[in-house]
This record gives sequence, C-alpha cells and structure tokens, in this order.
Amino acid sequence: MRKRELAAHMQRTEAAEVCSYLAPSPRLARAAGDATRRIGGVTCLAARRVDEPFLNRALGFGTIADASAPLLERIERHYASIGKPPRIAIATGHVPTATLRLLERRGYRPVPGRGEDVYLYDRRRPPAAHATLGLTIERIGPSHAAEYARTSSESFADRGPMFFEIVQALIRSRRRGVHAFLGRIDGEPAATGMLWDLRPVAGLGNGSVRPAFRGHGLQKAMLAHRVRTAWDRGYHLFFSQTESPASAHNMDALGFRKLYDEVVWSRDP
Repeated sequence: MRKRELAAHMQRTEAAEVCSYLAPSPRLARAAGDATRRIGGVTCLAARRVDEPFLNRALGFGTIADASAPLLERIERHYASIGKPPRIAIATGHVPTATLRLLERRGYRPVPGRGEDVYLYDRRRPPAAHATLGLTIERIGPSHAAEYARTSSESFADRGPMFFEIVQALIRSRRRGVHAFLGRIDGEPAATGMLWDLRPVAGLGNGSVRPAFRGHGLQKAMLAHRVRTAWDRGYHLFFSQTESPASAHNMDALGFRKLYDEVVWSRDP
C-alpha cells in the first residue's frame, strides 16, 4: 500500500473516532457547538464552544483529498464562519511536497510543540496476550457506562467534566462498531480502552490507566487484548495515536511502529 493511501486510511479512522464522541448525544453536541463538516473529503473537526485544538482541525488534506487552493479556501471559509482559525493536520512525510508548498504560500506554518504520534500495527500475527497479575478485561455495555466513564475521566481530568458525559453517552448509545473494554485489578476498575470497527482499519483509542495502577503493564495488556479481539474479526491494520512518550514506549514494545508525526499547520494571523 502506498504511503499516502495508508495515511489516508489512518486519518479517516482518526476522524471517525473523534466524530463518534459527540454523535450519540444531540444535547452534548449542541453544548459543544459542534460544527464539524466534511468538505471535499476532508473532515473539518469543529466545536465552537470548546477551545481544545484537537477538536478544531482538518483531517485528510493531502491524503484523503488532493490538496488544492480551491479546497483550502473552502476549508478556510468554514472555520472563519464559526470564528475559529484554520488548522490543517498534516501526516508528515506522507503527503506530496506540493501540499506543504501550497500551505506555505497561503501563510501556514507548523504549530510549535509536540504533535500527535500516529502508530500502526501491521505485523503478520497479533501480539501475545500480556499477562498482568489480578487483571481481568471485560467488554462492557450501557449498564457499566458510568463506571467506565469515571475510570477514563480520572486519567483525562484536564479535558473537563463534559468528557465524562461524552464517554458515558457514547457507551450508552450502543453505537455500531464501537466496543468499550474495562480492565479490573482484583475487581476494581483500573484501565479502559475502546475499539472501533472501521474497515479496513481497526481504531484503538480512549486508552487510560488510573494513576494508582500504573507501572504494572496494564496499558500493554489492554492494547494487546483489543488487537487480538479485532484480529479474530479479520482485521490486520490497527490505528493508534498518542502524545505521551510512555504510551509510545508501550506500543513500541508490542510491535506497533510509528507511521508519522501528525503536525498541525496554522495560518499566521
């Protein structure tokens, strides 16, 4: 598979994961000011009332869709209409050089700071199950949505109280293709992880370990469990992303490979 085609699959999976969080709850979507639009194949993530940059950026420019000045202008008009700066997530090394030159001519530059590390698992066999003393992993449904959301929120406290509601609503919705897994140590909630069926790629996200249980291999166990679960369903390509060096280390240890840095480019004011 060509580099650009593979990156397109990754960014399409990433967009579907992010969009799934607000889709189950019209109330929460209105509260966030959801204004996400698909423009020329590019998913323009947008939340008017949320300042989080992760929820306000365009995915697929130069990968899913050919980069062109007219397409970029349409994306810019959309973000201008909701009072947000245009931000383009670039799969570094996987887009044509012409894409970057176009952005530079329009006044875009990479945003300083750490971007997202996008990882791929594409080995010939799944990782071995990772044994952790006292750990059980269960797929959970609506009846355990609040318990799962509380566990996840403990690791993502910086995302605010709405994050708990969003995760809880997603699980309660029974959204097709979304599977939530809760890891317990001796019965106590300790770790979370979701799996998205997005053929041909299985998306891995919402991985968290409560601070009290870190350092014992739980994240690796949860990752391996989800890959093995999807492998049995016929998946052989897996997407994950992180900003955390510790999470990156765990994926490296399981055989994931870093595919690219996803760097946001933004236009100078």
